[in-house]
Amino acid sequence: MKKITLLFLTLLSFSAFAQQVDPCIGKGSAQEMGVCVKAEYKKSSDKLDSTYKALRAQMPNKDIDGIPYPAVKKQLKIAQQAWSGFVEQDCKTISVYNTGSSLKDVEYYSCMRLHTETRIQELSKFLDSRKKPKA
Repeated sequence: MKKITLLFLTLLSFSAFAQQVDPCIGKGSAQEMGVCVKAEYKKSSDKLDSTYKALRAQMPNKDIDGIPYPAVKKQLKIAQQAWSGFVEQDCKTISVYNTGSSLKDVEYYSCMRLHTETRIQELSKFLDSRKKPKA
């Protein structure tokens, strides 16, 4: 009985955490949550695209003060592609784990959105404050 109670409390706290992390959790049926998480992911993805483009645009096309900006731009592109591949595989893993669940898409797009939000924060650290894209 103690194990069941402990499991229940663990799941309950996870559920409360999930609702804080993802605004779509608990928004009706699995289908409605799916529509919501896809829309939230799309917003995050668009913001990431604009942040990435703004970061690349603020870098000059030549070396300045010993900083090889063309090499930095090239490496940023490689890093972004690698990050994108990692996120896709990571979230596919969650999707495979949830095979057969009505929340499979919800889990997948929530994973994609959370990774994307983190990447936006990472790239934003390098943006000049006066050049940050509007949300």
